[in-house]
Amino acid sequence: MNRFILITLLTLLPVSLLLAQPMPADAFKTKVAETPNAQLLDVRTPGEFAGGHLPDARNLNVQGADFETGAATLDKTKPVFIYCLSGGRSQTAGAKLRAMGYTTVYELQGGYLKWTAKLLPIVGVKRNTVPTWTSARLDSLIQTQPVVLVDVYAAWCGPCQKMMPTIDKLTQEFMGKATVVKVNADADKEIMAQYSVDEIPVFLLFRNGKLVSRDIGYQEESRLRTLLTGKL
Repeated sequence: MNRFILITLLTLLPVSLLLAQPMPADAFKTKVAETPNAQLLDVRTPGEFAGGHLPDARNLNVQGADFETGAATLDKTKPVFIYCLSGGRSQTAGAKLRAMGYTTVYELQGGYLKWTAKLLPIVGVKRNTVPTWTSARLDSLIQTQPVVLVDVYAAWCGPCQKMMPTIDKLTQEFMGKATVVKVNADADKEIMAQYSVDEIPVFLLFRNGKLVSRDIGYQEESRLRTLLTGKL
C-alpha cells in the first residue's frame, strides 16, 4: 500500500522537478552529445570561463545582472545543460531557468571540477605535452627507492592545483625517507595507460617496488602523511 502511494505521488510531481537532479559527468557528456545543437551553458564568471570550459559552451554568468535576459534567448522547447565550478551555482541557475519556463534542465554533478577530474574534453587551456617521465624511468625509480608516492596531476585540474601546496610540503617533509614525484596527465600518456588512470588527481603509493595504495580525488594532507608514514 505504501509503495502504491509513493508511486502515485511521484507521478503527480511536476516534470521540471523530476528533471532537476544533477547528472554525473559521463552521463552528462553522453546526453549533450546525443542532443542536436545542445544548449550548453557555463554559468561561472567570464574570468573562470576564459581559464577553460567545456566544448561549445556559452558563458552566461548566473551572478550577472543580465542572466535572465541572456537566458530568454534560449529555446524553451529544447533541453538546457548547465554547469558551474562545483555544482552550487548551477543549482541556482537551474532554479531560475525552471522558473522562467524551461522544464528540461540538466545540471552537471560536481561541475567543472568533476568534469576535468574525469579527464573529459575541455577547451581554452594551455597544455604541456612534453613528456617528463617514461614507464622505464618511473619503474627504475620505484624499484630502487623503498617508498615512492606518485601524484598524477594536470595544470588545469582544480583539485590537483588545490593539492599542490600539500604535495610540495610533503616532498620536503619526507625528503630522505620517501620519494614524491609528479606525473603530468597531459604529457606522460605512457604512464597514464600503464596504470589505467582515467580520473585525476590520483596518488599511487609504492613500497619495495609494489603498488600498495591507490587514492583518487582530493586527499587531506593528514591522509597522505599517514599513508607515507605507515610504509616507512
